[in-house]
Amino acid sequence: MLKLLPKVLLLLFILYAVFSFNSYAQYRTPKGNLGSTVSGTLGDFYLTVSGYIAPFASIVLTSDGVYLRATTADENGYFTIPEVLIKKGFSKFCFDAIDFRRLGESFSCKTIPPATGSVTIEDIFLPPTLGLSRSTIEAGGSTTAWGYTMPNATVILNFAGKNLTIKADSTGFYQFVLNNVQAGIYELSAKAKLNDKKSLDPQKKVTLKSLSKADQVVNWLEELLRKLWDLLTTYWFIWIVVPVLILIIILLGRLLKLHRHHYLHHKYFVGY
Repeated sequence: MLKLLPKVLLLLFILYAVFSFNSYAQYRTPKGNLGSTVSGTLGDFYLTVSGYIAPFASIVLTSDGVYLRATTADENGYFTIPEVLIKKGFSKFCFDAIDFRRLGESFSCKTIPPATGSVTIEDIFLPPTLGLSRSTIEAGGSTTAWGYTMPNATVILNFAGKNLTIKADSTGFYQFVLNNVQAGIYELSAKAKLNDKKSLDPQKKVTLKSLSKADQVVNWLEELLRKLWDLLTTYWFIWIVVPVLILIIILLGRLLKLHRHHYLHHKYFVGY
C-alpha cells in the first residue's frame, strides 16, 4: 500500500496542475467591455455624411476597414454622421448596416475626390439590407430573401442572373419567396430605387446553397466533423481530466483490495 501512495499523490498533483492551468488561462484572458469606446487618430479635415436606408437601421461608417463612427437611422430611415475627422487625401468610405430586426445586412462604399478640405455629402441612399430565411436548402426547395429599405421603395433582387422586383411596404420591409431552387451555389444582391433615386451598389453578396442528395450527405458529414472538432478543441481539458480520474479510481480500488486482503490475512493468523 505504501509503495502505491507516491503514484497516487503524483496523479493528484497532475490533476491539480491541469485545473490550475485552466483557471489561470481564464484569469489571464482579456475580457471585453460593452462600455468600451474607440478613438481614432486626429485628422486634418471633417467629413459629414447624411442619407437614408431603412427605419431604425444601425449604420457603421468605416474606411479601409477602420471604424470611424456609428449611428442609427430615425423612424423615417434618415441618418446623419457629422464631423468625422479625416486626413488630407481621404477618398473612400463605406457603410456597414443592419436592420433593426437583424434580418439582413447592407454593405456599400463611396469614392470621392481626394480631400483637400472638409467634405459634406448629402442624400446618400444606401442599398437594402438582405438576408435569407435559410442559406442552405435541398435541391428543389425554397427559401425567402428578405430585408428592409426605405418605406415604399422598389427593391431589385439579383438572383440566378435575373432581376426580380417588388415594392417594400410602409415599414420598409420586403421579401421574395424563391421556390424550386435548382442545385447550385447562388450569389444574391439587392438594390433599391425611390423617387428615381437609385441606391448605392452593394459591395457584398449573400450566398445561397441548394444541395443535391450527394451534396447533402457531404454537408452532413462536414457539419458532424466540425462539431466534433469544436467539442475536442473547446473542452480539451476533459480529455485529460477524465482519464486521470478513472486511473485514480482504479488505483484506489486496488489499494482497497490490498488493504482488505492484508486485513483478512492478519485476522486469519490472529485467529489461528
